[in-house]
Amino acid sequence: MHPLPIIELRHLSKTFGDLHAVDDLNLDVFEGDIFGFLGPNGAGKSTTIRMMLSLVKPSEGLISIFGKELNQNRHEILQRIGCIIEDPDFYLYLSGEKNLDLFARLSGKSPETKKIHELMELVGLKGREQDKVKTYSHGMKQRLGIAQTLIHDPDLIILDEPTTGLDPQGIIDVRNLILHLKNDLRKTIFLSSHLLHEVEQIATRMAIINKGKAVVQGNVSELLSTHDLNVSVEVDNGERMNSLISSSAWQHKLIKKSGGHFEFRISKEEIPVLNQFLNGAGLAIYGTSYRRNLEDYFLKLTQDAS
Repeated sequence: MHPLPIIELRHLSKTFGDLHAVDDLNLDVFEGDIFGFLGPNGAGKSTTIRMMLSLVKPSEGLISIFGKELNQNRHEILQRIGCIIEDPDFYLYLSGEKNLDLFARLSGKSPETKKIHELMELVGLKGREQDKVKTYSHGMKQRLGIAQTLIHDPDLIILDEPTTGLDPQGIIDVRNLILHLKNDLRKTIFLSSHLLHEVEQIATRMAIINKGKAVVQGNVSELLSTHDLNVSVEVDNGERMNSLISSSAWQHKLIKKSGGHFEFRISKEEIPVLNQFLNGAGLAIYGTSYRRNLEDYFLKLTQDAS
């Protein structure tokens, strides 16, 4: 049985004057997804999220969340969503605990102190409940922001670039927290990012958006397949390598060559077979690396946008 659609975007567009920030966008996010919403800066990710949160009115198109149209059921839908858009804002001279208490009351809840402490422990802030937020690091503020999104126990969590500005350990902490929210608390996560590596680590499904359009969408395992790789090999003798490859079955898989550098379009499983073939012919291999076609494509999008 296919999971239920949580988010459905149909022919969604937003223009600002002559700028088409979002252009005929169609997306499906299903219950239980960690959905990676990927694209270079300026691709239209934040505008899309703001339309999903009813902060920006679409120029055209339909937004359905939890099976209901957003423009007709705004209050009911937003009560079931938790979100972080850019850097979360807090009252810096209040404690983490007091900030969460205030946000809870603003959302119509009156949580017990025990509940707030449980949330702060969940996001790795145990022992810092009474400390003023001005003493928190950037990573701690990000984790407090995620606790804030959970204060009303939402079904859908929307995170817009949640690891921006974090150190490597902070990125790992947020990544593990997102996995916990999905696997243990059964939340659906919509994760916006401009980093392919970040998304592939944790997402189940993803879409790449560029210039407001969804150009790729599907299961991460299929989109980031290892069956069709660009494999680069550097050897000690380019002329001998060229002669060897041209008289072998590998010649049909060679896509580029320059000096001692050769690039093949092969599967991951074929890499050791190719290495064994070259070693058996007496060639010294200085290095082997591979990239997936989607990585090359996304790198080009990112470079074009910069």
